[in-house]
Amino acid sequence: MLAVKSVWQHYVATRDVLGLLELFRRMVNESIRIANDASSLRRLSLLSYSQLAQYDSPRCYKLSAISRAAGILAARKKSLKRGFSTRTPYSVRPQLVSC
Repeated sequence: MLAVKSVWQHYVATRDVLGLLELFRRMVNESIRIANDASSLRRLSLLSYSQLAQYDSPRCYKLSAISRAAGILAARKKSLKRGFSTRTPYSVRPQLVSC
């Protein structure tokens, strides 16, 4: 049996970090809005990368936002395939992926 140790750490984000989190969330939502029916990462990248150029963020964050949006859309497609009703997909929580 493999033991896994988990640690909870309270973190108060600075204004700069909160701004990045909100920017990333908006980029994910923009990618979802642009290509709501495209669930493949390649198709979503082709449709939304040029639109994300308006955001002032590093390129790796744009690609991570597209990847996160593709994951959200793929999960929605899978739920619909199984017969579950779904809401309009969007990102709610501020999130950021380490590149």
